[in-house]
Amino acid sequence: MIISLAILFMAGCQGKYGNSNYGSLTASEQNANLTPLEIVNKRMSFYNEHNFDAFIKLYHKDFKVYNYPDKLIGTGADRLVSIFKSDFENKSIKVQVISQISNGRYVINNEIVTHNGKETKYVSIYEVKDGLINNVSFVR
Repeated sequence: MIISLAILFMAGCQGKYGNSNYGSLTASEQNANLTPLEIVNKRMSFYNEHNFDAFIKLYHKDFKVYNYPDKLIGTGADRLVSIFKSDFENKSIKVQVISQISNGRYVINNEIVTHNGKETKYVSIYEVKDGLINNVSFVR
């Protein structure tokens, strides 16, 4: 009983985009039977639906995002919020997947991202571990 109360208290103390809501074990368990390709494709669907809450749950709480090959440009859920939240709310972004390659825990997408009417081509490399996106590298 005391352990349960402690867990509830700690969960209640987490921030809105902290460990308790995003990148949690629950999300990992929900995705455990999905392949990395299926998880990345869910990401693309949530992106185009502008469903930020579902989108962010596909990422590990300590995920890292890079400009290829190894320039770290951000970590964690707060970085996702700063990158995507307002664009999702304004419905000003969409992604079109041109092609995909899947190999083990890696998925490589050739994508066209449209932001406020401007198209940008990307090659995005997603690493999926334990049912969550752990790392993303963007080749620009």
